[in-house]
Amino acid sequence: VEPVIEGDSYRFEVRVGKPPAEVKNGTKLGRGANFRCLLSGSPIEPKYIKAEGKAGRMGVRLMAIVAEGNRGRVYLPPTEEHETIASQANPVWKPETPIAPDPRALWTPPYGLETYGDLFTPRQLVALTTFSDLVQETREKVIEDARKAGWDDNGQGLDAGGTGATAYGDAVAVYLAFATDKLSDYNSTLVVWSSTRDQLKTTFSRQALPMVWDFAETNPFAMAAGDLNVSISGITKSLLNTPSNLVGYAQQANAQDQDISFSKVISTDPPYYDNIGYADLSDFFYVWLRRSLKPIYPGLFATLAVPKAEELVATPYRHGSKEKAERFFLEGMKKALHNLAEQAHPAFPV
Repeated sequence: VEPVIEGDSYRFEVRVGKPPAEVKNGTKLGRGANFRCLLSGSPIEPKYIKAEGKAGRMGVRLMAIVAEGNRGRVYLPPTEEHETIASQANPVWKPETPIAPDPRALWTPPYGLETYGDLFTPRQLVALTTFSDLVQETREKVIEDARKAGWDDNGQGLDAGGTGATAYGDAVAVYLAFATDKLSDYNSTLVVWSSTRDQLKTTFSRQALPMVWDFAETNPFAMAAGDLNVSISGITKSLLNTPSNLVGYAQQANAQDQDISFSKVISTDPPYYDNIGYADLSDFFYVWLRRSLKPIYPGLFATLAVPKAEELVATPYRHGSKEKAERFFLEGMKKALHNLAEQAHPAFPV
């Protein structure tokens, strides 16, 4: 893809063959937000880019279109019509949950992308919102069909321990919500294009929300990465390989004062000190799951964001300093392990 300068504007052309050095090197001048102006050639400092982002003046341009060809995917130059269509989507909702100010793993807020809704294009928001809302519509249809098929139904859902038509509809909705939630990983402005594999990567190529400078927007019906049917198929395969003759029960509790593990065999995967902030990162998925599943699990999705205060990780921004974060982690870990050791089955000590 080569930028073509036309006076005080530019457009993109798709070329075939080895690119000239100037095009191959691009406009990136170093690590972080260091760039060269495409029109003047002048350096652009990170503080300027961040200021423009904070002011809401950092936009996007369509660089190329990837389409299916006779023998693989082909790259086409964008047209004004394509850019116009891309900007016409009008989402009715977007998640307003703020992104935590953790510079270690959440890199978008300094550039003006401060809420999770800011991480999606209008078209992506329309798609994800539509799919999330269809989960509840599908649930109602499943319940109706189950009743017509003769299923007993006392109106109790999964959250209340139900086993009838309503609970069945809830179960189908949960799995569909997993599938639609997975789409957000492939449908954000943090998804980059893999030139070697000719397909999308994911938002979470690592345990962080990085700032990216070019991204790929997929068609959710293209039967490729980021496609709704592909996501549903993945959930289906998982279910087919899940043992159905065993009953499992999960309960959430604070390891420091819980009594669930009394006289039981304990298996634990301790937190990672300050390595990965799972609670902060999980908000990316939580905001979409909450839209789909709050009617089914009102208690589980009672909060606008994932509860974080008790998460046993050393997060400086949350505790005021690195030293306070370390003390919180070490004291909490000591209490948790002591509690587990005290309650463990005597034949299987911790």
